Amino acid sequence: MKFSGFLVLLISFFLITACGDEDNAEPPAELTEFKRTHDLSQQWSASTDDSIGQQYLFIEPLLLKDRIVTAGREGTLNAYDLDKGDELAEIELDMALSGGVGGTEDIWLVGSRNGELIAVSAENEDILWRTAVPSEILARPVVYNRNTVLVRTADGQVLGVDLETGRINWNHAMTLPTLTLRGSSAPILSRSHFYTGLENGRLIAMSPIDGEVVWDVALTVPEGRSEIQRLVDIDGRSELYGRVLYVASYHGRIAAIDVTRGQFLWARSFSSNTGVSVSKDAVYSSDDRSHIWALDRNNGATLWKQDKLQARGVTRPVIYKDFVVVGDFEGYLHVLSRFDGRFVARIRVDADGILVPPIVDGDSILVLTRDGYLAAYTLAESAVYTDEELFD
Repeated sequence: MKFSGFLVLLISFFLITACGDEDNAEPPAELTEFKRTHDLSQQWSASTDDSIGQQYLFIEPLLLKDRIVTAGREGTLNAYDLDKGDELAEIELDMALSGGVGGTEDIWLVGSRNGELIAVSAENEDILWRTAVPSEILARPVVYNRNTVLVRTADGQVLGVDLETGRINWNHAMTLPTLTLRGSSAPILSRSHFYTGLENGRLIAMSPIDGEVVWDVALTVPEGRSEIQRLVDIDGRSELYGRVLYVASYHGRIAAIDVTRGQFLWARSFSSNTGVSVSKDAVYSSDDRSHIWALDRNNGATLWKQDKLQARGVTRPVIYKDFVVVGDFEGYLHVLSRFDGRFVARIRVDADGILVPPIVDGDSILVLTRDGYLAAYTLAESAVYTDEELFD
């Protein structure tokens, strides 16, 4: 039986240590002074469904050409203009949602906690179809070639669903460990295949046409005496850069894999359930202690590590120009130099905390908080450098 509920959420968000003893949980670091060299300025804000962060569900928005689409746990879809934050649509689906928003400019896709995949028309806001799937959907549905929806379900299945009709074309079932983190990683697309990380620490390449497994490699092998120590989920975002896939697992490794052969180029010990972001020269990730790392993209060597946000539940680092950006459990948005990891700016967005990684859209940084507060920020060099603690 798949373990769910509050313990799993604590493991996932508050970063319980490997032994699973609550007495060993690390206290969050206090924020410290730094030399501010840049300022974050809010461009607009909007209030979306305040159930977005309930039960620490990871409901990621969908970024489109001119709008962003959010979903709340209680079943509301909202679309907002990217320039001014004006609300463009509000759709009540009257069902408990999970996972994230997927789709295209024309069709938006969401999964329900009761095991349904729902397609909504962006033009007239009607439900186009709804399809029953084996169990809850915890990852964003991903569209391949504008005709196939790739879906991960909580019971370990991967499905290929026809985008036009909602018919299930194929499914691939896998056996899950007894205990897993609550969440699944969304499939990553290439031209002819897709790649998905599993709860058992394995990474597979599959055909989106028929679900055939092309290759299957073990990123991490479970170790330890307790079920918590043996958690090796690949729940965070992987990223494809050219023909190399970068991926990280919980209680396991971070690695670069040649997707043409399914072979490791490099790998090193690491523990993360947030995933990676990749630039031309570095791989960025936050580990299970909320330390932020930059690794050499070619060999995995450490370029820098920032540990001053320890145990603050930081998101995956997101690349923004010459910086990386993370949110934390108290609602702070932190901006670091991506070259040396020093802090350059900070602002408190909302006291309820940030679970979803920031989203970059050109010059804007979009942030969605646990209580549904959506805001867009820009970053500019400070006119005057000051040494101060940046609390609002």
